[in-house]
Amino acid sequence: MKDFLKFEDSKEFAFVYKTGKKWYCDGFVIFYLENTEKKMAVVASKKVGKAVKRNRAKRILRALFFRFKDKVKNGKYIFVAKNELTEISFFDLEKNLKRGFKKLECLRELA
Repeated sequence: MKDFLKFEDSKEFAFVYKTGKKWYCDGFVIFYLENTEKKMAVVASKKVGKAVKRNRAKRILRALFFRFKDKVKNGKYIFVAKNELTEISFFDLEKNLKRGFKKLECLRELA
């Protein structure tokens, strides 16, 4: 998470939720807002489960994101975990994330 910063406050979250693009897939939802800053956040509500399951879901989403961090454009990213996230294989989650990034048009064109 070295080059991606954390979100400052709830207003920043609300702004990305309201104005950003979103992509729903199995296991999670991606919110993306094009920006010059590089920021990333992971959210898992109590609907996901108790603390251990929520923390595992957040760790999985962070690991997924950091596989693509060099391939994505600058912007603000929010990942919201769904309660079935921990039952889906990492490989399938990775495919979902890649498809989501393509749909949101936030992958860089690598020359």
